[in-house]
Amino acid sequence: MKRIVANPIIVMVVVTAVLLASGYFLQTGTARPSAGNGQATTIRGRVVSTYGPVENARVRIAGDEKYALTDRQGRYELAAAHPPEQPLMVTAGKEGWFNNGQVADRSGGVLNILLNPIYLNDQHDYRFISPVTCSRCHVNLTRYYDQSKMAHTTSNPKVLDMYYGTDALLRKGMGPGYRLDNPRSQGNCTICHAPSVAGSIPWSQDLNDVLRSPRTEWDGISCDYCHKVRKVIRDKTKPSGRAAVLERQSPIRGNSIMVFGPYDDVTAPPMAASYNPLFDKGQFCSLCHSHAQKLASGKTWESSKVYTAAEWEGFGLDGNNYLPIQTTYQEWKQWQDQLPANDSNKGKKCQDCHLSWRKEMLPYDNYVVDGNARNMWGTYRSPKNIRPHHFDGGTETQLKTALALEISGETAEKTLTVQVYITNTNGGHWVPTGETIRSVLLLLKATDSDGKPLRMIKGSRLPDWAGKGELAQGNYAGLPGAVFARVLGDEEGNLNVPFWKATRVVSDTRIRAKKSVELKFEFAVEDPEDEPTAEASLIYRPVIRPLATVKNWDAKDILITSSVW
Repeated sequence: MKRIVANPIIVMVVVTAVLLASGYFLQTGTARPSAGNGQATTIRGRVVSTYGPVENARVRIAGDEKYALTDRQGRYELAAAHPPEQPLMVTAGKEGWFNNGQVADRSGGVLNILLNPIYLNDQHDYRFISPVTCSRCHVNLTRYYDQSKMAHTTSNPKVLDMYYGTDALLRKGMGPGYRLDNPRSQGNCTICHAPSVAGSIPWSQDLNDVLRSPRTEWDGISCDYCHKVRKVIRDKTKPSGRAAVLERQSPIRGNSIMVFGPYDDVTAPPMAASYNPLFDKGQFCSLCHSHAQKLASGKTWESSKVYTAAEWEGFGLDGNNYLPIQTTYQEWKQWQDQLPANDSNKGKKCQDCHLSWRKEMLPYDNYVVDGNARNMWGTYRSPKNIRPHHFDGGTETQLKTALALEISGETAEKTLTVQVYITNTNGGHWVPTGETIRSVLLLLKATDSDGKPLRMIKGSRLPDWAGKGELAQGNYAGLPGAVFARVLGDEEGNLNVPFWKATRVVSDTRIRAKKSVELKFEFAVEDPEDEPTAEASLIYRPVIRPLATVKNWDAKDILITSSVW
């Protein structure tokens, strides 16, 4: 992407001086929304380029939620409450163009806003910028980000253990490992776990080599990488079946950073910002939250034994020679596609749940920059228009509201019948989703009035891989209940195998988006006059017990909810 600038340093100095003189930094940095004492102002102007008018550009007062679209002549009209003491920055942005703005005068007049197009010139030798650089202005956002798993996808100990076949004590040959099973292959893990170097062939794609490489800007997915994504396209050579189209560019001179993002009103001199609606779409997440494995030549499996025709079609796989390993994006998309237009959940995106504010994060932010950057370039925003980058998922906060549990019982003669109802209330995807090492356990306990366990005479039991051993240690194998998970198997009949060994999906009992599961259990009651009790618990297990044991991982269960009858 070649930017039309003669000398970015001179341009930045001149722009800064002009904006200082106009009072722009006062308006965008410290101003709050007017308390209603501003005079009504209609702002009219045009958005143009060196090629003529720019149609369908988004024009707004910086930070406002409402915007206007330009017509074929580049004209727009905005209504604004204009506090007399504050100048207004009018901004314009359009996909494929750099954002820009002008200060409106007190009569509502504004000079033409000039937009420059982004010339496609992806530089493959571009060196990505460290998040440390981003943190100098985006203090709070990078603090949230640094505490997330997304920020450390390369150095994640569990990822490295699964890659090399080590355990938490770094002992070799402990459980499954991709390099252990495929010593001549480095694999393609970097595509999602270290994407900024994934395309740096012939550089090593081994995860430890990546972590030690001077070309690596961070130990995970960096800010600069994501904000260099221009669009997402289909690509069958990638694990997700999709690839990021990047636009990596550096200015000829100066230190401005070219970024794509969800804002059309960011015009601060340090950023060469371009509005891109992709950042507010679930499609962006499809790059990594989707994974299919192609079987060896001539191999197939019977998907109809596990999935309905509609579910299989929703995965978007070419045929039964593919295994769905992770289908979070497809699960969400299928749910959205099935919703009627008037449903309140229609249009709900991944970002709405996983980049949202939580109660414990109060007071919420009104700026995406901090410190001196806020004083100079900050734009006051409603918190609902700011995405805290904590990438919350698989946490107690998320899980507590994901599933609902109800239990009912009835005693007839010497039989207690227990009905359990589990509903995926808030998951826009199946629960659990993501990696196949995750599961949700239903644990059901029925006792008589003296607390003595009742013998189950009908109903499902938890499998061996729910853990054999002491109950107090979380080993529930053989107990009344059920497990919700996607289980991969191999040709030898082994269960819960890693994806590179899998030849079929044995079962997928995960709870579909906004769907309910009903389970029935019967227990023997010795005394028909007794008043037995039943308690059901839903437990999220981030790693199946046999794998956690062999890897020596400290993978703690999370109690989602419980209910007593």
